[in-house]
Amino acid sequence: RTGRSWRSPGFFGNRFQEQWENVCTCGGRHGKRRERMTFERLGQENVGAYIAYLRTAMREEPEKMTAETVDEEGIRNRVSDPFYAGTTSILAMEDGNVVGRIEYHFYGCMQDGYRMAYVDWVYVLKAYRHRGIAQMLFAELEKDCGRNGIDQYYLIRARNEEADRFYGSFRGAAMEDAPILRRYLEAREPLYPDA
Repeated sequence: RTGRSWRSPGFFGNRFQEQWENVCTCGGRHGKRRERMTFERLGQENVGAYIAYLRTAMREEPEKMTAETVDEEGIRNRVSDPFYAGTTSILAMEDGNVVGRIEYHFYGCMQDGYRMAYVDWVYVLKAYRHRGIAQMLFAELEKDCGRNGIDQYYLIRARNEEADRFYGSFRGAAMEDAPILRRYLEAREPLYPDA
C-alpha cells in the first residue's frame, strides 16, 4: 500500500489514539528505498518504544535534552495521569521504533474564546534527520489544530544552526529576536505542502 491512509481511532485506557501512515521515499547509501512511517499518539501501548527513543536521544545528544536521566516509572505514570490529558505527543514510528516526536498543548481563553497551541518539544533522532520527519510531525500538529479550531501556534525554538535553518524554512512564520516562533494558520498555505 502506498500513499497516505488514516486508521480508525481507538481508545486505549483514557488516552485517545489515532494512527496515520506515510510511505516515505528516502535516499540512502544504496539509492532510494521505501519506508513505512506511522504517526501515533503516545499511550500505554507504545510507551516502551518512547522510553527507548528517549534513551537513544540522551545517549546521542545529552546537551539537547532537558533531563539528565530517563525517568521510566515517572513517564509510565504520566501517560495515564489525568493531569497530562491535555498534552499530546505524536510519535513518528518506523518498524515499531520511535524515531521522532512532537509534543504540544492546546490553550484557550474563556473570556474571548481565543485558541492557540504551544509546541513544547520536537526532536528527531540524528540518524533520521533530513528525511522530512520533522516536517511531517508539524503537519500532523497543524491538522490537529485545524480539527480543534486553532489558527496559530507558538514555540520557543532551539538556538543552533540546524534549528535556525529548519525553522527559517517555515512559510508564514515569524521568528522574533527572542527564540520564539509564531505561525498563523488561518487562510495560509500548508507549512510543507507535500508532507
